[in-house]
Amino acid sequence: MPRVKCPKCNKVETILKSGFIRQKQRYVCKECNYNFTLHHENRKAKHQARRNYHTTILDIAKAMGISATTVSRALHDHPDISRQTTAAIKEMAVEMDYHPNLLARSFVNRKTNTIGVIIPNLEATFFSSMLGGIQKVASQSGYRVIMCQSNEDHQTEVDNVHALMDSRVDGLLICHSMENLSYDHIKVYQDRGVPIVHFYRVLMESATSKVLANNVEGAENITQHLLDRGCRRIAIILGPNPLLITKERLSGYLNMLKKSDIAPDQKIICYTDYSQLKVIAAVDQLLELPEPPDAIFCISDRSAIYVLKHLKKRNIKVPETIAVAGFGNDLMGELVEPGLTTYDVQTSRIGETAMEIMLDQMNGGVAYQSELKTVSGELVIRESSQKPEY
Repeated sequence: MPRVKCPKCNKVETILKSGFIRQKQRYVCKECNYNFTLHHENRKAKHQARRNYHTTILDIAKAMGISATTVSRALHDHPDISRQTTAAIKEMAVEMDYHPNLLARSFVNRKTNTIGVIIPNLEATFFSSMLGGIQKVASQSGYRVIMCQSNEDHQTEVDNVHALMDSRVDGLLICHSMENLSYDHIKVYQDRGVPIVHFYRVLMESATSKVLANNVEGAENITQHLLDRGCRRIAIILGPNPLLITKERLSGYLNMLKKSDIAPDQKIICYTDYSQLKVIAAVDQLLELPEPPDAIFCISDRSAIYVLKHLKKRNIKVPETIAVAGFGNDLMGELVEPGLTTYDVQTSRIGETAMEIMLDQMNGGVAYQSELKTVSGELVIRESSQKPEY
């Protein structure tokens, strides 16, 4: 008999022949009760040379000279497989970089432990912070996250939803794009019983769970702060008219004007698509008025930053001539000069809350009742609104 060494314990004197499997001599080590063939090391080396190949249970079985059924049972800790064999198979699985095929497993247990997330723009720290909150809670609960961005495009959002559902995600978290044309792409999966949670930009018409920023309260806080700084002609630069956040933040702004007995002026209420071009055009239009504003409140920090840059370019002092405030507490608001006064909507907490509701919904099954939660924020005062006399 050739000198055969056990690939597990490296001993030679403990090796015995153990029959044939697939026309190959099989050996067993009496020391560690390990079964193998002489092709064991060669097969493992060949596999390691093919790193782009996804290792399967069959590959492990071939490398060890055992059946795929034995490998499968060992990987699932089946009691019929000895502890020594199970340990050897799991060791080989690690060496061959084996990972379970989650998609294949999902066909068996109807669960992939993955959550699909759609956000408008990953480049904006505002939305990526929400994603971070989702990821934190998902990881703690044993779930993976598959993320897609709509890039503020409705058709891209629709395609993303279908792609995630084709990947058999267990649930969908979605923050809608600005140009929503319809919600049929959500309703079709909602009707099939797929757990769906809207966050930040939500669909109020649906029966799904939703997580909102406290838009009305935030706009009230910003507007009151500007009033307290002596501003009486406060312009507001909004987003697209159909968005819920536009409507709610406008409502908070109007509430505070009414409370201070200031009649709203439609000429200083501007709607935009949040783009730099449209925001700057709105600012120029405001500055051309016979009575320009003494403050500009933007319902997004990015719009407010565009305003700060443009006012500086036109040699208009901030906050001395015009105070500026934003909404959201984007990271850039702290870095610009002057620092941007804003309302911190607690983006990370919004993401965490959305994922917590998703877990509750998946655990609750058909008995689950949809929820509406609002995450409160806080006013962040910086230099852009601090008029010297105040």
